[in-house]
Amino acid sequence: MSVIQETRPDLERPENRELLGHWEKIRGDAPVPLRAQFNPMDVPRHLPNLIVLEPKVPDNASVRIFGTELARRLGFDLTGIDLFSMYDGQRALEVVDMISHVVEQQAIAVAYSEWTTPSGHTFTTENLWMPLASQEGPVNRVLGSVWEVVEARADVDDLGGALALAQLLSRRAYYKF
Repeated sequence: MSVIQETRPDLERPENRELLGHWEKIRGDAPVPLRAQFNPMDVPRHLPNLIVLEPKVPDNASVRIFGTELARRLGFDLTGIDLFSMYDGQRALEVVDMISHVVEQQAIAVAYSEWTTPSGHTFTTENLWMPLASQEGPVNRVLGSVWEVVEARADVDDLGGALALAQLLSRRAYYKF
């Protein structure tokens, strides 16, 4: 089991800090906000980089919302696809483990991923994952936000749809506060 830090994460991207602040606001005094409290239209500038998963860990995590900028950078839209099925081997185990922590521990996960496009362009993303609970109590959605640490150049080629081969999870941490 990974250590869960009892502090607010120190995020690099202002967009992720802003979305985390929105998550905190709708959560109020509860450990986790309800899924019904989160309306994507309340955070319109985040929509292009937003992901909403419907996890049934450890079996699958269906992508319910996949932002347009993320689809452009990946080279296709993941909406309706099981996120876990996009990975193989050790990388698949890491992704399942991370999303499982968010669901089962009701923890926020922050991960940094290294990417390389087919033309050799490399970049790093800051990935923020936050739990959303059902009315009955268990986490039934995971809200994700993925932004490049350094602002993306519009002319950079996409990843060619090679999600499993292009991404390496370099570091991750979990938080409850």
